[in-house]
Amino acid sequence: MTDGYLSIEHGQVSLGNQMVPGTLVSMNIDGTVRFDDAKVDNQSGTKKTPMGWDDSAISLEMMLQSDDSGNCYEKLSKLNSIFKGLDNKSNPKIYEIINAHTLSRGIDQVVFKALGSAETNEDDVILITLAFDEHNPPQIPAEVRASATKTQTPATDTASKEGEVADAVVTADTINPFDAGFKEGIT
Repeated sequence: MTDGYLSIEHGQVSLGNQMVPGTLVSMNIDGTVRFDDAKVDNQSGTKKTPMGWDDSAISLEMMLQSDDSGNCYEKLSKLNSIFKGLDNKSNPKIYEIINAHTLSRGIDQVVFKALGSAETNEDDVILITLAFDEHNPPQIPAEVRASATKTQTPATDTASKEGEVADAVVTADTINPFDAGFKEGIT
C-alpha cells in the first residue's frame, strides 16, 4: 500500500497531492550489486560472492528560487514539511513513482529517504537534493505444506492418580524424522 504518488514530468515534481516548489535540474538512479564478503582461512583478504542487488537509489537535484510565489526559504520550509510527513502508522511515506526513466529501471515504489539543501552567498537560490530509496516490500511466498500421515494413539496422563489412562488423544507424526528419533530415545 502506498501513501500517494511521486510524479516527475516536464521538469516538475509532485509528491502526493502537492507540487514540489522549484525546478528539476537533474535526476540520477544508481543500482548496485550486493556482495557477501567471506574471509577465507589461511589467505589474506576476503572472497566476494555476488548475492543479488541492493535497492536502487534515486536522487533529484532541484533549484528553489525566490519569486512572486515566495522566497526560497519559505519553499524549503514547505518541502521540509513534506519530507517529515508520516503515514497513518507514524512511518515515512511510501510513494508509487510515475516516471518513464524509473519505469525502464523497474522501480515502482520509493521512500523519501533524505532532503539536502545548500546555498551560496551570491544569489537567492537554494539547491536541494531529494533522495529516494527503492521500496521492495518483502514477498512472502505461499507455502505448500505436505500433509503428514497421522496415526492416533491414546496418551497416558502422567499426572493422573493410580496410572489411569487419559481420555486425550495424541496425534503422532510418522513422517517427521526428528519425532521418530525422539520416540526411539524414549523406549
